[in-house]
Amino acid sequence: MKYVKPMLLGYQEEVRSDEGWLYEPKYDGIRLLVGNRHSYTRHGTITTSRFPELLFGGDELLLDGELIAPGTDAPDDFSGAMSRFSGNNDQPISLMVFDVISYLRAPVTYWPIEDRKELLTKVISEIDSPYINLVPYVATEGEQLFDVIKENKMEGIIAKRVGSLYLPGARSDDWRKIINWSYHDVIVSKISLGPLTVQLQSVEGEYLGSVAIGFTKEIREKLLLGIPPFLVKVKARGWTSGGKLRLPQIIEVK
Repeated sequence: MKYVKPMLLGYQEEVRSDEGWLYEPKYDGIRLLVGNRHSYTRHGTITTSRFPELLFGGDELLLDGELIAPGTDAPDDFSGAMSRFSGNNDQPISLMVFDVISYLRAPVTYWPIEDRKELLTKVISEIDSPYINLVPYVATEGEQLFDVIKENKMEGIIAKRVGSLYLPGARSDDWRKIINWSYHDVIVSKISLGPLTVQLQSVEGEYLGSVAIGFTKEIREKLLLGIPPFLVKVKARGWTSGGKLRLPQIIEVK
């Protein structure tokens, strides 16, 4: 098995509709490379036996995508994907494929993205599996796609520069994630040190999760001066299926 490190994303705060860019949904699951009769995560964990329905015949193809589980309020549910990853074989999954790394045992990483997308459409149709699906994309109309993402409570979109190559293991500005943040006023109920960890709750007292990363210097200083309970504003990637904030970050201490 030849291990190829996946290309990584840069970051863009604002949503735009730029000429020369492709835009596609950002699914909330587990990054997975599938092909050559095996699968593995972005960190190199072999998952071949965990997701047998994603394997297909032949050893001439390597695909890059996101393993997702169907959600109730959104097309994807991260906790469902993690449940399957942890061994719950009753959890249904699918692979949303957005790129092709090799074809007919030869790398296509040096092809421009629009050519790889065309090839990908062809190979997905040939695989013809209900578990392996093509990620849709649009040219230029990033703002319109982002509106659809918000309506469907999805994580965000990814912008990819037309003509860009696939750079294994590199974090490139040619690929940028744009997150569909939700914003909330919540209560800091507890602060722990070593490392700094902030426990959050609703104004009704319901536990909403904890924050241990992403503090700016200014936010950190204000938190250390505060005596809980006090109010903060957070941004999060929506909600988990268990009713907790998904990856919250504190952006203001009130």
